Parts: sequence; structure tokens; C-alpha cells
Amino acid sequence: MKFFTFFRLACIFLLLVSCKEKRFLNNHEVILVTNFINGDEKLREEAKIFESKNRIKFDESNKIYLRFISKYEKIDTVKSTHFYPALIIDGYYLYSFKNIKTNKVAAFGTGVNAQTGQVKQFKKVIWINEHSLKSN
Repeated sequence: MKFFTFFRLACIFLLLVSCKEKRFLNNHEVILVTNFINGDEKLREEAKIFESKNRIKFDESNKIYLRFISKYEKIDTVKSTHFYPALIIDGYYLYSFKNIKTNKVAAFGTGVNAQTGQVKQFKKVIWINEHSLKSN
């Protein structure tokens, strides 16, 4: 009996988590920036198109992001010269992280507006399955 109760609670939890992700994807424009192919990070075509249509490019966005986080933590800018944001959400380059084991991307972190360069914190903790983004 305890096993069935635990199983039901686990199913409800998983259902709620997947609904949260779907609602987020339905309410926001989300682009996965890179894929890892044979250990190399490759820029996705959707990200290239987005960058070409906006004033702030990846390199400039990286500089804005590094200036912002350097206020809060010590960083080695020599080692931090070439990298990409994890996602693009509603016109912001979002600097977060990926969990490679679970193939999920954090939809929270520090964002840089692709038109104005304004920095915004995405605080709501949401994990998005990479496969959900590849089909968009």
C-alpha cells in the first residue's frame, strides 16, 4: 500500500514538472544556442539567425555579461573570452548552464537584452529538456 502511495505521488510530481516546462515553452520564445557534437560546441542555425537580426552580437553580449558578473565574483577574463549563452529567451541571451547527464538546460540565470544590452536576472527556476527545444 505504501508503495502505491509513493508511486502515485511520484507520478503527480513528474506530471507537474513537465506541465511547468510546457507552459513556459508556450509562453516564451526559447532558442537553444548550441549543441555538443563529438565533444565540440556547435552554434545552432536558429541562434545564428537570431544574432544576425539583433544589434548586440554574441561577443558584445559576452563582454556585457562578464562586466556584470565581475561586480560579484572574481573572474579570469583571459579564460572567459569565447563562450556562448545557453539559451535565448524572449530576446535575451541567457547565461546559465546545462546538465549534460539529464540533457536539461537551466532557464534561469543572467540575461543580456539583444537590442539594448540591458542586464536582467531570470530568477524562476525552470529546467527545460533539450529535446523539447530541438523540435521547435
